[in-house]
Amino acid sequence: MHDGTQGQPPISGEFVLVYSTRSITDGYLARGRLEADGIPVMVKGEGEGPYRMGPVHLLVPTELEVQALMVIEEIRSGRMRLFDGQDVTGETDWSESEPKPFPDAER
Repeated sequence: MHDGTQGQPPISGEFVLVYSTRSITDGYLARGRLEADGIPVMVKGEGEGPYRMGPVHLLVPTELEVQALMVIEEIRSGRMRLFDGQDVTGETDWSESEPKPFPDAER
C-alpha cells in the first residue's frame, strides 16, 4: 500500500482492470506508457515459458483509474504516435538510462 509520500495521494491497494489485449507486445507497450506516466501497473494473464501466449490484463490502483483510461485513450486514438522524421532522442533525457560503473571496475 502506498502511503502518499512525495506529494501523491495514498493508494488503497485495490486494483481495477483498465486494459485487456491478446497481444503480449501491446500489453507490455501499454504497461510501459502507463508506468512512464507514474501509474503503477499490475500485469495478469500473460503466459509462462518461452512461448508466451494468452491475454494480457493491466490493472491499476482504483485511485488512478481515470488517469490510466485517459492514457489508454490517447494511445488508441493515435495522438501519441510518432510521425515520419520525428526525432524523440532530442526530447529525451538519456542521462539516467545507462547504469553507472562500479567504482572498482575502473581499476
